[in-house]
Amino acid sequence: MINSIYFSAFLLLFSLPLHAQSIYTLHQQNQTPTYPQVIAEYQNLADQFGKAKLVEYGPTDSGKPLHAFIISQSGIFDPAMLQAQGKTVVMINNGIHPGEPAGVNASLILSRNLLNNTIEDTEHLKNVVLVIVPLYNIGGALNRNCCTRTNQDGPEKYGFRGNARNLDLDRDFIKMDARNSFELAAIFHDWEPAIFLDTHTTNGADYQYPITLIATQHSKLQPNLAHLLNDSMLPFLYKQMEQSGHIMTPYVESVGETPDAAGIAGFLDAPRYSSGYGALFNSLSFISEAHMLKPFPERVEATLSLLKAMLAYGSEHAGEIQRVREKAINQTISQEKFPIRWTIDTTRVDTILFKGYQASHKKSEVSGAQRLYYNRDQPYTKEIPYYNYYTATDTVQKPAYYIVPQAWRQTIARLQANDVQMKQLKKDTTLETETYYISSFETVDRPYEGHYLHSDVTLIPKTMKRRFYEGDYVIPVNQKANRYLVEVLEPKSVDSFFNWNFYDSMLQQKEYFSPYVFEDEAAQLLAENDSLRAALDQKKADNPDFAQNPYQQLRFIYQHSNHYERTHRQYPVARIIDEINLPVK
Repeated sequence: MINSIYFSAFLLLFSLPLHAQSIYTLHQQNQTPTYPQVIAEYQNLADQFGKAKLVEYGPTDSGKPLHAFIISQSGIFDPAMLQAQGKTVVMINNGIHPGEPAGVNASLILSRNLLNNTIEDTEHLKNVVLVIVPLYNIGGALNRNCCTRTNQDGPEKYGFRGNARNLDLDRDFIKMDARNSFELAAIFHDWEPAIFLDTHTTNGADYQYPITLIATQHSKLQPNLAHLLNDSMLPFLYKQMEQSGHIMTPYVESVGETPDAAGIAGFLDAPRYSSGYGALFNSLSFISEAHMLKPFPERVEATLSLLKAMLAYGSEHAGEIQRVREKAINQTISQEKFPIRWTIDTTRVDTILFKGYQASHKKSEVSGAQRLYYNRDQPYTKEIPYYNYYTATDTVQKPAYYIVPQAWRQTIARLQANDVQMKQLKKDTTLETETYYISSFETVDRPYEGHYLHSDVTLIPKTMKRRFYEGDYVIPVNQKANRYLVEVLEPKSVDSFFNWNFYDSMLQQKEYFSPYVFEDEAAQLLAENDSLRAALDQKKADNPDFAQNPYQQLRFIYQHSNHYERTHRQYPVARIIDEINLPVK
């Protein structure tokens, strides 16, 4: 926590002179406010209105603190009390990519209007508590420039995508390399939002819509929550946006070169992304994508309309949302099998009415090759395919407990930050476990967000006794965080901690043998063990390269001897399959 006096001085020093009301019309001048201006204005609102509060959380990678701005009609700011009163918590996260600041401007305007009772939407505060993260990626916002958003129409200056560590925070919700991520998780779990929206601006195809929407992939949700999303909330949002004059469509993930070539596909939001992360905790989670080629004022107004629509739905359906989420949470607690990998189902396809621009090709003045272009003089409205169903390709049976040895501090810190309920062993204990060995995996050739990401993991599960020690962590898999636990602790999950390299030290063998010394013992082992001899002969018969490699044959025998280290490629997190009494404190 930084000294508030020094932080106030920072705001004063770096804020541009700004009339109290002009910050709310900056978008009309093709501008977005700076980080100090944003925080100063939210503090100003909090000072003026008893139903608003600006809460300072811990420091981000930039050294500056993260904030949450809360609007509560009752003037109560205790999350548990408000949840008990049945309030719908709507959380808006802005500036995760500070070069995409429509939500930064829009949230300020919404807050001012709600507090001043200048719009009809104020009535929604009876049932809704609004939690706004004014500007999440502070380091990126401080790295202000004019030009890195190459294809974007305004504003004149904006922040940079990477944070102070050059991390893309919308790839960091699971691995949590950034201090920002820990602080945002604190806000998220303090408030447990029923509705969570992350505001963005998109690149990609050209079309008539000023804004598109990613709804978390419904195929991954509990059925009753998916039903509420598809049959109630999304139709409401699209209708509200049309009535506001800012038409909206699902996020345009083109299957072919253009949206009308082969349709669009629903986005599979892995937990590394904001909406995928929120869904792990049964939040109705979304990413808005204002369109880069629309003027900045239009993008801000469209985003503002969406924020108002979110509030309206949260208020009008508060009781239903609470009942459905409670049921979904209970289902998550009792669920026995969890999908961990998905693929798009091309056999199931809907159609949507899409408003696009005719695309064609012409000769490039740069390369001379054919290039794509969209002709805005030729708008169209037509039905296109929409592939928005996914099928689980892998599932896992949940254990009764996971055991995480205390040595793995990175894992423990992230579980704690995500409100996972854990206890610690109070004495050294030997337990019967299911333990994975990593048989194979693929790894990218270049770093991705600071990691050499693994994928396509294959496992060898073994039932074995393992020794654990006082202080190791016991995690019951009977809690609200069950889906999160499976996603991060099961190695085959797309965004598992294993795939993000948390356990790579276990992949390296530490002890070896000297061939000329081991030759005699290897011969003796073969003489004493007919099954080992048969296994070696079979491998030589199946693999001619192996048959011609003396070292590999010795290594095969070594791996089947008592010299070989049993921890090589042993996944450190253990599974306890059955409910048992464990010595915990």
